[in-house]
This record gives sequence, C-alpha cells and structure tokens, in this order.
Amino acid sequence: MQSSHTPSSAATSTATSVLRAISRHPRLTAAGFVLVGAGLGFRRAARRYHENELARQRAAPGFYVTVDRSGGGI
Repeated sequence: MQSSHTPSSAATSTATSVLRAISRHPRLTAAGFVLVGAGLGFRRAARRYHENELARQRAAPGFYVTVDRSGGGI
C-alpha cells in the first residue's frame, strides 16, 4: 500500500524548480511582478474611492448625491 505522505525532497525540488524558472526568465518574472503590483494598486484605489463615498454619505445623508446623478460635467 502506498503512503499519501509526500517526502520533503518533493517540496525542495518544487522550490528549486521555481527558482530555476525565475532565473531562466527574469523579464517574464519582472513583468509578472509589475502586473501584480498594478493590480494591487488599482484594487487599493478602488477601495479608497468606495470608502470615501461611504464617508461622504454618512456625513450628510440628506445632501449626499452620487457622482453619476450629480448633474455636473459638460
């Protein structure tokens, strides 16, 4: 009967293969980090915008108008 326990050498070889892939493709790795960073930046900006809108709504509930209904613009 085969054991379901994976040996520690499997974890080591996985880490080694990841490091090998990073060292073989540095541009791809850098591009991946840039994309992840940009995604996290957009997510943070969206969260801050949402929190600011909620704060404005709580501050003046009777006078709050959403941006899409404000009538401003050209």
